Amino acid sequence: METVFLTKGTKDDLPLSYDEAILGEEGNQWKQAMDEEMENLKTMGTWVRTNLPKERAVVGCKWVYLRKRDEYGTITKYKARLVAEGFSQKPGTDYSDNGTFAPVMRFKTLQTMLAHSAINNWKLRQFDIKGAYLHGELKEEIYMAQAPGYNDGTGQVYLLKRALYGLKQAGNVWNTKLNNVLIGLGYTQLKSDYCCYIRSNGNDMAILLIWVDDFISITSNDKLNDQIEKELKSHFEVKSLGQPSLIIGVKIRQGDHIIKLSQTHYIDKLLSKYGLQDANPLSTPMDPTIKLDNQEEAPDEEKTSSLSKFGYANLIGSLMYLAIATRPDITYSVNKLAQYTSAPKPKHWTAVKRIFWYLKGTKYLELVYGETPELLNSRINSTAMWIGHLIWTGSPSVDTLSLSQGEL
Repeated sequence: METVFLTKGTKDDLPLSYDEAILGEEGNQWKQAMDEEMENLKTMGTWVRTNLPKERAVVGCKWVYLRKRDEYGTITKYKARLVAEGFSQKPGTDYSDNGTFAPVMRFKTLQTMLAHSAINNWKLRQFDIKGAYLHGELKEEIYMAQAPGYNDGTGQVYLLKRALYGLKQAGNVWNTKLNNVLIGLGYTQLKSDYCCYIRSNGNDMAILLIWVDDFISITSNDKLNDQIEKELKSHFEVKSLGQPSLIIGVKIRQGDHIIKLSQTHYIDKLLSKYGLQDANPLSTPMDPTIKLDNQEEAPDEEKTSSLSKFGYANLIGSLMYLAIATRPDITYSVNKLAQYTSAPKPKHWTAVKRIFWYLKGTKYLELVYGETPELLNSRINSTAMWIGHLIWTGSPSVDTLSLSQGEL
């Protein structure tokens, strides 16, 4: 990804510690999730228990919690992950400065490959690699404290053998392992995006898109997807998720020569988080009568915003995720307002709020790749013309088609 705010979800009131998880209303679910994680770490041979050498410092660890949800926002799984506190690692001893880089998939790569998939009617399948980082073997000796809630009282520590999540070198070690496997299977790594691999043989085409432990396989036929699944399972523990329905927080629907992307649930979550769920929706993301500059406000203008407690940069980041992923119709507005992140004036806060009001009224819009009579026969919205991507409203009551990225 080109930006750091593309994540799998928001914080969603998740517990911040072992005690908070256990003592909460969902304590049983979190305890089961932690037990499963500890069993998986044990199976993978992640560490051996030993005494801490006198000359060595211990690296801390903590639990990180996640509620996995489907494209409709329904909780599908409680997940707990034991994470090393990488900030306590000592350079030169616990890790090498040149061994911490790990590539991240660019969203434009995903969009480009999905567009090709729609045009060529390629087949999509999603895979999850269980304990992805744990497949990488560490070269350094790293001593970590025992997991909160699972301390045996012996005073011993974990001597790590596998690249546990949170270690500064974990992403690099996993990427090196994965790259070696895929190159050995005949794939070529894309130079413009190190998280995209391509393999072709005559008319057969296979593309793998990698997002840490989530794989998207794009092939010219389903038999190739079956072959890829078998190949991956010969090296890793792989779970096939079938045809993708949710990719990096983006809902995906595939039909015959058409793929539609949307983030309705994400928009609803943002509106609720920022207290805007009851606001009146608007039809445009910006007010053309308002001049956005650094000039001081008029004396009678409102000096504070109800959104100020969330931070201007956080709001812009949330909107930028939407603009990059599925909503190019707000790109100009978000980029314009991002220019005032260092010292936003009340009018900039109001303009940000207006984008959310606009999103509330247009949350069912979908970014569409491909061509169908359904799109070609849709009515063109005469109030705004855009150029670039194609957006189609999935609302049953309104059929609006607009071309996006820059106003005419």
